[in-house]
Amino acid sequence: MSYRTLMTMPILGQTNAVLLESTARLARKLDAAVIGVAACRPVHAVCRDYAIPAGVFEEDRKQIERQIHDTEVQFRSALSDHSGSVQWRAHACLEPLASRLARESALADLIVVSLAADGKPGDTTRQPDLCDLVMQAGRPVLLVPSAQPLAGLDRVLIAWKDTREARRAVADGLPLLAKATEVTVVAIGDSRDAADAHSGIARVQAWLARHDIAAKAKTVPPHRANAQQLIGIAREMKADLVVAGASGYVRQGRWVLGGITSELLSGDTCALVSH
Repeated sequence: MSYRTLMTMPILGQTNAVLLESTARLARKLDAAVIGVAACRPVHAVCRDYAIPAGVFEEDRKQIERQIHDTEVQFRSALSDHSGSVQWRAHACLEPLASRLARESALADLIVVSLAADGKPGDTTRQPDLCDLVMQAGRPVLLVPSAQPLAGLDRVLIAWKDTREARRAVADGLPLLAKATEVTVVAIGDSRDAADAHSGIARVQAWLARHDIAAKAKTVPPHRANAQQLIGIAREMKADLVVAGASGYVRQGRWVLGGITSELLSGDTCALVSH
């Protein structure tokens, strides 16, 4: 298994240097094609209950054109020395951006997106809801912190819990796990769960071994919120990447995320998440 096509999603009207450099590095590492996709919602899509002056409508249209052009220039500049296929797609749409981008993800093996610098949602006409994107895309999503480009991704922590989402994430992350120099499967559980945790990790290790990946095992008792504890373990291990299942459910039309998923989406840790 390999990632043959990466899809990166720069944000219109923002500097995307870290995201695009990270995408370029990963594309070279994996010898993968890259598709850049940007989307935005025009002002009338979010102000349907108000009359919009013609001047505002026209200025918004011009701004969208400028931002699409500038972002495409950023994208092509970052990928200028990439030997593989490079494509660009940009859309203005009426629907929520996450829904549009999730449909585009059918073209890709891995989606690469940037985490907000402060963990807060940005302009919803330009920036998709990452929660909705992760839960709708049907593809693994690589979350890149905004502070600095991806490192070598040599040390990988697998956040293990015997759930469908975690099993999916390990399988989806296989191309990166195969290139890592150190893989550690970590489970958090008290003494009552220890036997199940050990047997679950053993199954993961056996499966990875069949793909020539020798993974270490680590089981730790809980001493604070699992999400915070996991991030702390990742930092202690100096992990370049956390692989985790993205869990959640819909309540009153909104996704309610599991603690670890929420922490990863709002934090500054490089992570591959899969639902």
